[in-house]
Amino acid sequence: MRIISNNCSAKLVIKGKISFGCYIYQDGLEYNDIQHTVLVCERLGFDSVWLKDNFIPWIQAYLSNEKEGQEIKKERKSASMLECWTTLSALATITKQIRLGAILVNLYRNPAIVAKMFSTLDVISNGRTEMGLSAGWYEKECQAYGISFPKGSVRIGMLEESIKIIKKMLCESSEGSCNPSFKGKYYVISNAVCNPKPIQKPYPPIWIGGGGKQTLKLAATYADGWNYGLCSYNEYLDKLLFLSKCCRTIGRNYDKLMKGWQGMIIIGKDRNELRDKKRAIVEKTKISNRRMLEFIIAGTADEIVKELGRYTDKGVNYFTVYFSDLPDLGSLRLFARYVIPHFRN
Repeated sequence: MRIISNNCSAKLVIKGKISFGCYIYQDGLEYNDIQHTVLVCERLGFDSVWLKDNFIPWIQAYLSNEKEGQEIKKERKSASMLECWTTLSALATITKQIRLGAILVNLYRNPAIVAKMFSTLDVISNGRTEMGLSAGWYEKECQAYGISFPKGSVRIGMLEESIKIIKKMLCESSEGSCNPSFKGKYYVISNAVCNPKPIQKPYPPIWIGGGGKQTLKLAATYADGWNYGLCSYNEYLDKLLFLSKCCRTIGRNYDKLMKGWQGMIIIGKDRNELRDKKRAIVEKTKISNRRMLEFIIAGTADEIVKELGRYTDKGVNYFTVYFSDLPDLGSLRLFARYVIPHFRN
């Protein structure tokens, strides 16, 4: 993956390449688990690793369709949940080639601070950083940390202003009177210097995550890549269709926008192993069979290749995969050995 500059707009040049990232949900993992997983991913040829921007366990609530107000179980409250960007900074010092990313919840940090975080990590990693932004969905987490959770239209407005600020701070020179300033409805910055600038010019790839119509419009307008998942194939295609319409409306080349799928894959070397892994994920997350069919791709290596091929046929070129059996690396190794090479060859 190579970044080139063109009027302060980051471009991902892939020339038909299908990229693969490992999405590490830190829920219940210690730092040593994450570190080991990342180093193995780098050796096995994954393009990137991504961490989740959550402060409390969330995956069981999402997959089991817990009501928003339901109390988090005691054992989940005590589970380890490392903050993503701090952890990525540590991982940058022990890796050499693999790219490092996270889809940040916009509500959790001032965008000017995010710009500084982004440029700093890109320098530390020698140009291996990617970042996404989402409007935010987990109201329970906001309540727990005393973070305001406004209505959806406000969150979208905040997200748009944040993207403008981040790009302005990463691109504009701090020489003379060109210190970045911005006055919007939700954020104001005044002469916000951002030095050093990122290694990747004009800035590292910026993704937007989410599937709402207003979010998709922002992705078409501002993002280098769009990321969505944990949904059915048909739902994902509906989002792609709307995204393409948004691009046409504003005159953007849809093919130059990275389309990312992120979700859970259960892979087994045979039917028996696959059955055991399915049983384990049901026990771990309390997910129902119906929601498993909606959110999870499960199968042998050949079946996974066939299913992912349905997405690549529709233009998807970036898969960020969560393996539910981490820190056990069996599924990750199986995927790297039998699935990734199919799309690379």
